[in-house]
Amino acid sequence: MISAVMGVDPGVNGGLAVLRLDGVVVHVRAFNDRMTREELSLAVRQGCEIVKSYDSREAYLEKVGYIAGDGGQGAFTFGRVYGGLEQALLAHGMAVRDVMPMAWQTRLECLTGGNKNVSKRVAQRFFPDMKITHAVADALLIAEYGRRRIAPSGR
Repeated sequence: MISAVMGVDPGVNGGLAVLRLDGVVVHVRAFNDRMTREELSLAVRQGCEIVKSYDSREAYLEKVGYIAGDGGQGAFTFGRVYGGLEQALLAHGMAVRDVMPMAWQTRLECLTGGNKNVSKRVAQRFFPDMKITHAVADALLIAEYGRRRIAPSGR
């Protein structure tokens, strides 16, 4: 039985979050543009180990693409990070579920239009006891989306 879920915002300044199916946040990790590959790999491994400690393997990865205006280098960096995260999750035995931004944002009633303040505000409402940052807001909401798909009677 699935008892925890991970949400991953694959942006260079994204993050990952692990929720139990009762909605309790058990792990949050922000990414940043100064992280080495080794640090990013360690962050993913830790998240996967936590999910597996709950006898689960569910990971929801936001499926996003090139953002106009990022330029060639920005697109390349994003693609490298996204692919690395996806492969790291798979290598750790996670069941990777791709989720489009429109899907999780619609389900959680937080259509952002690219405005991270919208998702930060909604995440703060769902997780009032946490200090929400832009880096982890989407990861928490993606995990919440996954949790609701698995345990639809929640929240």
